[in-house]
Amino acid sequence: MKYFFAWLAVTFSLAVFNPANAQEDDYLTEWKAKCIPLLAEWRKAEARNNTDLRDRLIEAAVRSEQSEIVDEVAAGGDVASLEIKLPAEARKIVAKTVRRFEEIPTVPYGSQMDCVIRRMTKTRLEAWTPKTGWLFDAKGRVLNEALPPRRDGFGREWHGAFLPDGSWITTDLWEMDKTLTFFSRKGKWLKDIKVAELAPAGPDEHWGLNLIGWARCDQQGEGWVVSVGDGPGRAQVFVKPQGKPRLLEDGNAVWKLCYPRDVEPKGMFTGLDRPSDDCKVLIHFSCPAHGMWVGYPTYTWGEKENGGKIISGGDHNFGFLPGSHDVFVGASDCDNGDGTDRRHLKTWFFTVDGKCRGWIRAAYLTDSPDGKATWYADDEGCVVVIGADLKLQDRMHFVIEGENATPVKLFTDLSLGFFCLGKRLVLASW
Repeated sequence: MKYFFAWLAVTFSLAVFNPANAQEDDYLTEWKAKCIPLLAEWRKAEARNNTDLRDRLIEAAVRSEQSEIVDEVAAGGDVASLEIKLPAEARKIVAKTVRRFEEIPTVPYGSQMDCVIRRMTKTRLEAWTPKTGWLFDAKGRVLNEALPPRRDGFGREWHGAFLPDGSWITTDLWEMDKTLTFFSRKGKWLKDIKVAELAPAGPDEHWGLNLIGWARCDQQGEGWVVSVGDGPGRAQVFVKPQGKPRLLEDGNAVWKLCYPRDVEPKGMFTGLDRPSDDCKVLIHFSCPAHGMWVGYPTYTWGEKENGGKIISGGDHNFGFLPGSHDVFVGASDCDNGDGTDRRHLKTWFFTVDGKCRGWIRAAYLTDSPDGKATWYADDEGCVVVIGADLKLQDRMHFVIEGENATPVKLFTDLSLGFFCLGKRLVLASW
């Protein structure tokens, strides 16, 4: 027993007096000290446009783990005064179940639901898991169900894609098979197209894995837009059930061809892009894969190159407000006040020239039917409606089968949406 207590004493002393811990504390103290004069100088009105000062302040704040300073710089001043406050109450919306799904699988090595939901055309929706796809009409009725004959593949991150007639495509029947496979409405195999045939590589192109990164129906329901190549892809092509694939040379073709405002940012997880509705302005997300800047991505947009905004906790949920060149940027922040280390949803709003318009504790979901407002999900699973002027219009909580439902993807013009009830996915109308 005495050896146990001796070991315990040594372990405790090492934990308390660990030189590495002391070094880390000295490092943070040093950078916090550097922040003080930089922040004081930056807070002077005449210094706000000094990009060199701004960059040095942000670096010191990141190195000293003071995300609140990064937020202050993004806001251009007092962060609290720019918050769009949520009302305490939310009106109740009772939604009716259209379809209940079996428990949806989660992505490998994570807890996120592995289900892809897309708006295809005005009257068609689809949802896919690695093993099943469903085609819906505008009322939420199932028009077709696909059962890909997978071997050891998972369908990459997109799983499959329908056309309105019920025919469909997929990839990755065998893992990394680099093949686009076509099926009839009844699930009969029709044909395969290899990557080399979809988009032959040029003499200077590196093939890499050359997977089929993603595919989805065009908004007319005539064919599929397909991204060829792993990561950001090396080519985008348009494929119809019959005929040869057509190379899409316009960089904005994906957003022009597919259903408006339903295409998420495209690229790699470290570098993503999304254009405005008129394709005249582009917003770009960049973040290193490792190192101290992870969790502090940079967003750049606008014709005047506003220098970008570094957003603490910034995520991939970003884009332009409907019919506008003003942007929204999704993020999350951490509240350690109650000891739970809970992360809170957050969305920033900026003008095209980089001025902060405000922020809200909620994440962008979709647009209103008339395109003049946007809908957000807050921490409590309620839906918040914000007008183009950023004024709060409504706060709702959806109830399905007597339970509070968490919105996943909503189609406001159809009064139809996918919700989570516990670990189950539900399609419901209201």
